[in-house]
Amino acid sequence: MFNVKDLLSATAGILNSGEQCQRFRGISIDTRTLGEGEAFVAIIGKNFDGHDFILEAIRRGAKGIIYVHAEKIKKFQKGIVYIKVAETTAAFGAIARFHRERYDIPVIAVTGSSGKTTTKEMIAWVLSAKYKVLKNQGTQNNLIGVPLTLLNIHSKHDLCVVEMGTNRAGEIKQLSQIAEPNVGVITNIGPAHLEFLESLKGVYKEKIELIKHLKNPGIAVLNKSDIILSELSRIRSKPIFFFGINNACDFMATEITYRPHSVSFLFNGAYQFEVKHSALHNVSNALAAIGCGLVFGLDFQMIKEKIETFDSPDMRLKEIQLKTCVVFDDSYNSNPQSLKQAIDVLCRQSTSGRRILVMGDMLELGKKSGEFHAYFGRYVSKKSIDVLVTMGDFSKETSESARKNGMNAASVFHFHNCPAVVEFLSANIKEGDILLIKGSRAMEMEKIVACLKARG
Repeated sequence: MFNVKDLLSATAGILNSGEQCQRFRGISIDTRTLGEGEAFVAIIGKNFDGHDFILEAIRRGAKGIIYVHAEKIKKFQKGIVYIKVAETTAAFGAIARFHRERYDIPVIAVTGSSGKTTTKEMIAWVLSAKYKVLKNQGTQNNLIGVPLTLLNIHSKHDLCVVEMGTNRAGEIKQLSQIAEPNVGVITNIGPAHLEFLESLKGVYKEKIELIKHLKNPGIAVLNKSDIILSELSRIRSKPIFFFGINNACDFMATEITYRPHSVSFLFNGAYQFEVKHSALHNVSNALAAIGCGLVFGLDFQMIKEKIETFDSPDMRLKEIQLKTCVVFDDSYNSNPQSLKQAIDVLCRQSTSGRRILVMGDMLELGKKSGEFHAYFGRYVSKKSIDVLVTMGDFSKETSESARKNGMNAASVFHFHNCPAVVEFLSANIKEGDILLIKGSRAMEMEKIVACLKARG
């Protein structure tokens, strides 16, 4: 519940019409889900302008309008509060921060170049053994998604876990100022979103903003297996806990053992854990979750039971058993770091058939795009990949590089769109084949997975 004074205080807005005594049941940015008595924030996006939906919001029961473009308000309607702000997305974040500050609960924020969503989900799953946990749904991790999550905090919640994503400098700082996290987890620093962050140094500078803006007690949980993050061991301005594989640190995994559908490890030399799916990076994700569980007072048995019952989110290296083949659906996104990890998982699979990599473009790599795509042609040519299928403008570099580096040309195929890939796979998949499907979000690789599932 908000009143006019709350919204004016949070947004530094100007009340242009309406009663000071008006109260609102909630905040909405989408007329399709707007509830009676809520305030509508006219967010401006790439392909839409919320101001165009103000009348629809009022028809659906909105009692307040937060806007920036006065010329789009034809007239002030009676009984409706109109608050003008400098920028509506910033105002939305400010309202979410105002609401977050009403509740004295810890917020754990997770960022990194890859593994953010799985780590966030795993942390929330572990902590749910003892606490009522709120988390952002899916990948609502930007300047819209994080505020949406924070606005759902209620008195029943003990903890909040949010994922923070970025592709431009300054976004993690903004998100941290909105969420005011008390614990910050960074999974890794890798070559992602280089189009705007330019270099690994740029990625590091952006991600580390999370640690700089932590609130009391300001605990950082960092991956010591990451070369860049390990350098922070010399910085002790905030409490730092390190997790890592075969590394001397606070939360450590050794004796890694791969099984057909899982991987086990020894935690801190004393406790045996097992995670589903044979992906080494899920051990790293589990270490972050175990660390957060220990920080918040869970015992090892609680944590162990949660870790061993955790299942990866959809489209994150999700194993799908079909009638004739197995599909590893890693179609949500792709960058050099996560692609390499996924290929290694594919190569560890035992099969009577073939290992098939279906690779879409990795986007937002800027000037290094060609270099990275060519690298993976070389990498795949030296791995136990039987068939390489690439799709998109950039990944053509991968297929050409694979051929140049010795991969059988008859096993390398390139296509320009999803329907062509689906047609090829439908005609060529054999009994026992294992497929890895991976590409950047905009490549819509999930459509390929959906078609294969429909085929059975």
